[in-house]
Amino acid sequence: MIDQALQLVRDRLNDHLRVRFSVAEDLVNLSSLTDADGKPAQAARNRLALFLTNISRDAVPRSRPGGGAGPVAQAQPMHVDVYFIVASGHDADLYGEGLKLISAALMFFQAQPVFTPQNTPDMPPGLSQLTVEVSNLSVDEISQLWSNLGGRYVPSIMFKMRSVLIDAGAVAGVTPTITAPSQRAEAEAV
Repeated sequence: MIDQALQLVRDRLNDHLRVRFSVAEDLVNLSSLTDADGKPAQAARNRLALFLTNISRDAVPRSRPGGGAGPVAQAQPMHVDVYFIVASGHDADLYGEGLKLISAALMFFQAQPVFTPQNTPDMPPGLSQLTVEVSNLSVDEISQLWSNLGGRYVPSIMFKMRSVLIDAGAVAGVTPTITAPSQRAEAEAV
């Protein structure tokens, strides 16, 4: 589900940027800024890169809709928060273009912070609602994050996407159905 949630966000952001800047190509790729060897990733060159930085369990308790009792008990789904960065992979001579795209991305998420099947008809099954908000980091946290990512800082902003639902539909237990009265019930009836 995490991959589908990030792809959905990337696709909606691309749709917005294509219309806003009257371009045909995608301006955002789901890609890290560097490849496995630490070299700039070709998919992120002169584009915005959208990449995962953290996954954490959502601490807000939720109940399963329509939970109901029955003979089969399913494991409770897990809600996770997905942190992602939108970063400029633009060459130095296109630095201003990168800033322009980061600003447009920020305005997009400010205007549409909630994704639901009503406002996002192509939302994948299993995703009922996603909210996206800016995740503020201090200068020290930004420095540490980029150091951990193994790269140099580029213009970027981190977002927190709330409530990605992880539900394997796993059976947690089966309650046997009663097919005949128990011996105890028969003895009490006598």
